[in-house]
Amino acid sequence: MLLQKSPSSREYATFLKVPPTSPKAQLHQSASLVSRLFLSYADDMMQIGNTRQLNQDDLLELDDDSRSEVAYAFFKRHYDQQHQSIVRAIVHGYGWKFLLCGLASAFTTACILFAPVVLHHVIDAFAAPEMDLTSLGMWLAAFFASRLANALVAPHVDFQIQMITFQIAVSLRALLFEKTMRRSIQSRSDDKAVDIANIYTSDIRRVIYVANQINTLWILPIQIGVVVYMLYDVLDLAAFAGLAVIALSMLVAFLFTKKTSGAYRELMKRKDTRMKRVKEVFGAIQIVKLNAWEGKFEEKLLALRSLELSALTTFVYSMCGSIFVLWASPLFVSTVSFAVYTLGMDQVLTAAGVFTAIALFNSLRDPLRDFPSIIQ
Repeated sequence: MLLQKSPSSREYATFLKVPPTSPKAQLHQSASLVSRLFLSYADDMMQIGNTRQLNQDDLLELDDDSRSEVAYAFFKRHYDQQHQSIVRAIVHGYGWKFLLCGLASAFTTACILFAPVVLHHVIDAFAAPEMDLTSLGMWLAAFFASRLANALVAPHVDFQIQMITFQIAVSLRALLFEKTMRRSIQSRSDDKAVDIANIYTSDIRRVIYVANQINTLWILPIQIGVVVYMLYDVLDLAAFAGLAVIALSMLVAFLFTKKTSGAYRELMKRKDTRMKRVKEVFGAIQIVKLNAWEGKFEEKLLALRSLELSALTTFVYSMCGSIFVLWASPLFVSTVSFAVYTLGMDQVLTAAGVFTAIALFNSLRDPLRDFPSIIQ
């Protein structure tokens, strides 16, 4: 009786064999257009997750293209065709998908920037002696349509990018595992060899981050340029004063980011050194215990940890400085622009101009905050 297989033992298995014809595996492919549009095919799983913890049986199965075997075979084919270059393999295998996601992201960004335009026309319509209800209704309808389109497109873009990065991460881990299995005994004792645990965690995590932000790298400068042009349309030459403040804040943020990037590289280098020493200690733990060398090795590891923490301190302080500059820059930009417009140019700020400019300055906050970290 005690030796009988538990009915719930399947939930604790590390790898579960899922047949390709599983109904869950085909749920996404067989979903209707409306279900795919609103992602409603996952409603049942989400409702279960609201009532109790999800187990393996509750989760939706991956699509065929996202399975490790299929994803790695696809990547390996491009990897071999591109003379074993990871970057070129990713570009040739997933470049067109990233391009489509980038165009969709640019569309959602345009929908976001459309809001200040509508705000300006709505305030002008209410401030006019005679309200043009037809024009006002058209602008409000266009605003509603843009927000609806943004709400529908943005989740799908994020979902597709997450699936692409998931396939890339799976392929890189499989490639790394395959290369590790072919390593000779002599190469494993090489001091210059990188610890596979660090590659699996830190390095591949950075690759995933780059894949997630690759489209943002070219969208953000365009977004900043469009916002500056819209500010010029509202504040005239005073917008260039704000542009000068933006350039100054970007320069200061770039210096902080450069310092942060150097500190991060130093942090990863010291972390790699410490992990190698920890691995050596655990590999010879019997000798360490036999000779009572725990104290000596503890001092060495703590010294390496101290160096790592000093690099971490530099990294955190540099990051804090960059965050402060980027969060404070919209306030500085708006103050300088309004001061130049009213005091320097002797112009009168209207309600439409003030609220539109504030909305545009607020739309600059996120791009200015994210741009240095993306460059890093």
